[in-house]
Amino acid sequence: MMKLQNMKLFFWVILVQVFVLNNIQLHGYINPYYYIIFIISLPARNSKIKTLLSSFFLGFIIDIFSNSYGLHSFSCVLLAYIKIIWVFKLDYNKDSTEVLEVKNLNIQDFIITSYSLILIHHLTLFSLDFFSFSDIIPILVSTLFSSIFTLTLLIIHKIFSLKKI
Repeated sequence: MMKLQNMKLFFWVILVQVFVLNNIQLHGYINPYYYIIFIISLPARNSKIKTLLSSFFLGFIIDIFSNSYGLHSFSCVLLAYIKIIWVFKLDYNKDSTEVLEVKNLNIQDFIITSYSLILIHHLTLFSLDFFSFSDIIPILVSTLFSSIFTLTLLIIHKIFSLKKI
């Protein structure tokens, strides 16, 4: 079962994405996808199945409201899979029982980790959306600009979610 905090974040990102950010398209190249903060923020201790299923359901709900026929579902599951096998294996200390968690990262590591995952998600999403090698330039431009804007939103989220001492 998802923890209450994760459930709140799940519904929050859906509401923000569907009712606010899906209505923003700046010059056709900037499409903010804030909802991926949910996948990035999922605890590393979650089971792989739980992480993949919750990512699928998030993408599926975004697909329903976006009329995108599985683009977000596929991109979310890929992002969750890469997060499971790649990101949290990078800094895992075999002598320690601690597992790397996004919420515990400093801002610099958060930016590097998030931007890597954002680029993978956006490149997958836009490649499936355009689905043509002749559109490689628009795919790369959309990926770059949308990734920068999404990273900005995730940094703002990270700053506001820091616990006050």
